[in-house]
Amino acid sequence: MPHTVTPAEPGSGDQVVTLQEALEIAVSAHRSGDLQAAEEVYGRIVAAAPDWAPALHFYGLLHHHRGKSEEAVRMIRRAISLGGDPGMHNNLGNIFSELGRPAEAAEAYEAAIRLYPEHSDALSNRGVALRALGRLEEAEASYRRAIEVDPRHREAYDNLGGLLSGLGRVQEAIACHAHAMELQPRNADTRRLLASAYTATGEYDKALEILRAWLDQEPNSPTARHLYAAISGRDVPERAGDAFVETTFDRFAATFDAKLAKLDYRAPELVGAAVAGAAGKPGGDLAVLDAGCGTGLCGPLLRPYASRLVGVDLSSKMLQGAASRGGYDELVHGELTGFLQSRPACFDVIVSADTLCYFGPLEAVLAAAAAALRPGGLIAFTVEEEEGPEEVRLNPHGRYSHRAGYVERVLAGAGLAGITIARDILRKERGLPVGGLVVTARMPA
Repeated sequence: MPHTVTPAEPGSGDQVVTLQEALEIAVSAHRSGDLQAAEEVYGRIVAAAPDWAPALHFYGLLHHHRGKSEEAVRMIRRAISLGGDPGMHNNLGNIFSELGRPAEAAEAYEAAIRLYPEHSDALSNRGVALRALGRLEEAEASYRRAIEVDPRHREAYDNLGGLLSGLGRVQEAIACHAHAMELQPRNADTRRLLASAYTATGEYDKALEILRAWLDQEPNSPTARHLYAAISGRDVPERAGDAFVETTFDRFAATFDAKLAKLDYRAPELVGAAVAGAAGKPGGDLAVLDAGCGTGLCGPLLRPYASRLVGVDLSSKMLQGAASRGGYDELVHGELTGFLQSRPACFDVIVSADTLCYFGPLEAVLAAAAAALRPGGLIAFTVEEEEGPEEVRLNPHGRYSHRAGYVERVLAGAGLAGITIARDILRKERGLPVGGLVVTARMPA
């Protein structure tokens, strides 16, 4: 390399290193999570060699990890123009995928594959993007090609299994996840997916066998503990634990919107319509809370009503999605009941789309919501409907369902009035409709 650079502060006495050595130092810091040190060294490298593609590529990845994704895209595109390799195209596709831009992601993966047709990661990732675009046959072919190229590609097997499960081909999905588990017996994603697939076919003993082995090796795994309780009916928690919720939704955040689109997810639309019916024409003068805001799908529906729109969620990565979508005046990382208790009489409207399905008994959270409403304030939310004899039930898929009569009693007990409960379809799961309750109530003026 014609240039040299030092990662140390001027005058520190550290030996000058080559650009390649400096890049290795920066990448090591980046991978270990020391983003501040990595950024300092990347910056010095790029200052010394502004047209060096590898440094621009890694510096772009750092910008993405720090939430500056548009700058990351610009830098990686410049790196590609200066002599990009398949890995750069693949990483650009990953950024687009995490930004919820599957068409651009697919293009980037295609570019990687054109340069290296046996790039198994790009083939598998292309399948994810194509699935998000609804091009399911092409997605399946891309996953299968990744497996053909690399028969030990665990993630491609799991991706294919997820696609097949969504198409109702659950036995084929089980075979894929079982093969993935042979490749990586302790992989948490594979264990979760295989247990879920067995649950879908009613093979609860096999699902519990997987979860028991998981808990023997990782007794504190929040996912394994919650799913074991859900399937076995033993030690059922009153609500999904914070660690389970945060782990689950952090994992899904990058592809959350695309996954929901495939499920015909309607909860935001339903609560938006409920608010419109109860609140009338929007005047932009209300304090509104999006409780469990996720990636902000309710935000555009609520913004016309709000002089101030607040979102709260347990998943920091979901909140990043909400921030990217925009429209919120405040986004809070926190547990819902505790947050509501900290904001007495603060809101004119509280909306919750598919968040209370992670709560069993609703008394505490709805009492906190009632206390957070101003006089005359409105609450609108969805829950999955329980049609069996129990008032509240934790289902094998890990979410709670509630009987309509129970929800009505809890709302009345919290001092809310004007209660309306309507039945509707919240989404589809493995091609079957999931029935839910769309609920509104008011705090008396």
